[in-house]
Amino acid sequence: MRLFKVTLAICLVIVITLSTVFYSRSSVVTSMVNNYLTSHNSAITCLDFNINANFDLLISRLCIDTPYAELELINTRIEWQFEPSYLTAAKIADAISAIHIASANVRAKADISLPARSAAQKSNEFPAQLSQLLNDIVEFTVPVELDIQAFSYQVFTNQYNQQQSIYQGQLSATAEQLHFSLANAKKESVLVLELVRKQQGFSANINTDLASLRTFLTLHQSALPPALVAPLVTADNEAWSVMGAFNSQIDWHQQVLTMTNTLSHFSFRTEQGFAQSGPIEIEATLAWQSVFTAGNLTLDFTHDKNQASYQHNKIQLIIEQPQLLKALSAQGVAVQVLNFLNDNVINEVSVSPRGSVKIDFTKQRIISDGFNISTSNINAPLTLSLNNLALSYHDKPAITVNLQKVQFSLTGQVNVGQLAPFSKQPVKLNIIGALVQHNDFWQVTLGEDTAIEITQLSLPSSMGQQEKIKNKAIVTSLISHWQGSVAIAKHERQSQLNNSAAVTFELEINHQISQLHLANIIHINRLELNTKVSGSVDNIVIHAEVIADNLAIARVKLTGDIRQPSIEIFAKELLITDLFALKIKLPIEMELIDGTLSYHLSGQIKNNENFMANQMLLALSVKDVSGEIDGTWLQELNWQQQFMLQHGQLTSIAADVKGKANAVNNLTIAKIETATVISQFSTQIAIDFVQGELSLVARNSQGNLFGGSFAIAHAQWPFSKTLAVELKLTKIDLEKLLELDKKQGIVVTGKVSGQLPLYYDGEHFLIKAGHLHNVGDGLIQVYNNSAVAGLKASSTEFSLAFAALENLHYHHLTSAVSMTDDGYMLLVTEIKGRNPDLDNEVNLNLNLSYDLLGLLESFNITEYFENKLIKGLH
Repeated sequence: MRLFKVTLAICLVIVITLSTVFYSRSSVVTSMVNNYLTSHNSAITCLDFNINANFDLLISRLCIDTPYAELELINTRIEWQFEPSYLTAAKIADAISAIHIASANVRAKADISLPARSAAQKSNEFPAQLSQLLNDIVEFTVPVELDIQAFSYQVFTNQYNQQQSIYQGQLSATAEQLHFSLANAKKESVLVLELVRKQQGFSANINTDLASLRTFLTLHQSALPPALVAPLVTADNEAWSVMGAFNSQIDWHQQVLTMTNTLSHFSFRTEQGFAQSGPIEIEATLAWQSVFTAGNLTLDFTHDKNQASYQHNKIQLIIEQPQLLKALSAQGVAVQVLNFLNDNVINEVSVSPRGSVKIDFTKQRIISDGFNISTSNINAPLTLSLNNLALSYHDKPAITVNLQKVQFSLTGQVNVGQLAPFSKQPVKLNIIGALVQHNDFWQVTLGEDTAIEITQLSLPSSMGQQEKIKNKAIVTSLISHWQGSVAIAKHERQSQLNNSAAVTFELEINHQISQLHLANIIHINRLELNTKVSGSVDNIVIHAEVIADNLAIARVKLTGDIRQPSIEIFAKELLITDLFALKIKLPIEMELIDGTLSYHLSGQIKNNENFMANQMLLALSVKDVSGEIDGTWLQELNWQQQFMLQHGQLTSIAADVKGKANAVNNLTIAKIETATVISQFSTQIAIDFVQGELSLVARNSQGNLFGGSFAIAHAQWPFSKTLAVELKLTKIDLEKLLELDKKQGIVVTGKVSGQLPLYYDGEHFLIKAGHLHNVGDGLIQVYNNSAVAGLKASSTEFSLAFAALENLHYHHLTSAVSMTDDGYMLLVTEIKGRNPDLDNEVNLNLNLSYDLLGLLESFNITEYFENKLIKGLH
């Protein structure tokens, strides 16, 4: 532009020259013109001219010295119409039709600077200023046709430019067209401008090489805005380069500006980066159309889908991550962010705009269809898509942009360091949602397709933990589906609320675990955890349901402050048969056909690091269980128990009836079928697990056996070496006892009661000072027995004794019972009665000794009675 003004000054010189050419010599003309140029601190230093046959003025050489530059015009031809009426300063321009300059040389003598702005420009003033500039271009006319076939421009030498840089180009201007081109000394194009005037508008075409333009701008720092000079041009940041080509086709018609732009093969590299981030390289290929009208600007990146360039819009950022991490750490970025970047090496980030961007300068609003951000890392590309963005901005005191709303999706795979002990596989992400700014809060909404997947999970496998955990839980995959919203109060609102209430949740979360396997314990094909979360951090409500292979096995309720919440885990009347269908491997064999399980765990989590350290109350209820347990049939087993859990210890609590602790039998079994049947068994059982030791106490145990009953007031496990387990027998029916294994010729009736003190010495069971006695009269009959018949035939004494036992009605039967550590029981027995057939009294003393453990194992009681009776008689 300054070169163009200099050319107009030359025109003034030529005008004055034309008015005096016929009346004065060259020296006189020079003197007259210098008088005019003195007011502009300029002067003619050389002048040589003549006139051809067409009265065109031919200036072979014209030199002008100005404060800004030295100008030399070679072979200038001025076409004009000679009339005396035009020989005035006011009308001489009307006489000139064209100026042709073969060559122009310009040597700059000072830096070119633009006038400083008095005040910062407001963004809402931009539309009016742009429209005014475009209209000024439309209204601007060249007074005469100007054609400079070639010009050279030598840049001013200053502290930033010690070398003599020379540029060359062409300039031609008419009332309808303008052409300007600029190239460097290597004849590499810097800038080409073509402008054509149209009705009430114009069209233009701009082409520039960015590398050459960067060099040109660096040499003219004083003409650039200070904000641009500081980061890009000054000597402190010379280690940067730019390459690429920019083309813009401009059309201004009926107050509508349309620009079709192409940026190709763009590359920007800086060694210092930004904020000490290290070397950074940016590569880009962009094609877009800009439309400006009525105070609105639209940038359309897909306006012509038939052009391949619009389908490959991309900006690539190439970084060196170690330097970036160092810079972020120096700026105090959160450790979690640094760890994430360290786990996921990212060397390239690509940004692809989609659709259009609309800027409303009146409402100060920006709306964008969106763009994609993609990173390359060691796993798979991580892509962030932002759609339907809405932003607002203001420029007081500086331009500040505020996000109003956006839809987003994040897909890809990342490494999470915290999960390394559990899985070596990357985490798969598919997060879809939206972010909206309201008056007092931000709201994040997650779509139903949001999912996070982790594969090949297992418990930590460090050497220290392997010693404690023999069977590791293995999971094929864990998929978490999220849906709902999170509201976050703005900073100004947070000052009115406590920090805990500043975040509120309304979420639904579904966790799906595939193939949960714990060796020798359980295998579940599919485990689901359905969760609903609502409330704030200090007043949270969480409801969850655990489903294993389509069976709801637990419900969870979490309430209160999330840092110390109250918790409930419970289930009601789970079918035992459904639970056993889960492929649970138990230490003993169970084949159950009926029954339900209910449980309820409640308490408050005050220790988040060690769950077992918190005080919890556990209530268990097993109802109507029937089936075989380790080969023994149980029918209608019912068990209710309450436990206190704290510090890793489990202790039983007595049943609470109407607010008072009462001794209630909490375990009942209708029938236990072994070799003998036990019915109506009940006991008050207490189970404790303290300091790694399991203990069991049974109180008030009782049941029916052999037509009578038994009772144990107190028993504990592990057994005590000093305290006896008192087994009380009441009205045991001897006839039913012998029915276990009937033998020919032996009948015993009657009932006995007694007490057997059982001891355990650490290896063997002992019975000390036990006793039995009859309850009422009974009968002993031994007849038609082959063994007895042989004895009777062998001796008169045996014959008399067995004759008395053929029909002995006894009224007295006592036995002192003891058992030694070899498992043999000794019964010192006394029987008194009468045989009515013989009409005599019978007194019989027997010392019976037999292997009780073997007897219990075989329950062949009649045979033992037969053998011991005969031995006793011997």
